[in-house]
Amino acid sequence: MNAVNPEAIGVFGLVVTVWVFGLEQLGFGLDKETDHEKLGRNLANVALYFGGIAQLFTAVCIYLLDVGLPPEIRVYLGTIFATYGLFWVVVAMHFYNPGDKKVYAHLFLGIFFMTALFSYKAIMLDKIWPLGTVLLLINLLTILLPFSWYKKNEIITRICGATNVAIGVCALPILFKALGI
Repeated sequence: MNAVNPEAIGVFGLVVTVWVFGLEQLGFGLDKETDHEKLGRNLANVALYFGGIAQLFTAVCIYLLDVGLPPEIRVYLGTIFATYGLFWVVVAMHFYNPGDKKVYAHLFLGIFFMTALFSYKAIMLDKIWPLGTVLLLINLLTILLPFSWYKKNEIITRICGATNVAIGVCALPILFKALGI
């Protein structure tokens, strides 16, 4: 059976999104003259299109199309992509129209628990590297991000940036495999 693997577009979207957000959190390309309003809109666009739509598209493909995976793995992977696709849509909406940060902190808490379940399943499937590692790094990020939001803390923001970049780097083997490289 020759099946197309839709994971490539979803993982590519993840890698691009976490690298863009990570580099911004690390301060690359930012200076005193940075227009933070424009920067926020640009981050929202990346989150919506690369993080949100790309991963939701992947989830729909995995759920609905025969991609050569057993049904239980399709549900698992589809749910992972749908969860993070929806997460990035919410992040984009926050940048377009900021809301109550407490609500977003609750979202991060919910994502933390879902990611903990995803991580547990990855470990049970003996997929510790790279999938389990990516999920555990996402868990770390969901714990740290609210602390960088509520009280501007340069160190935590930089750790979040480094964690985002690490997520992207650790996801590269998944992307390469999905691309057949």
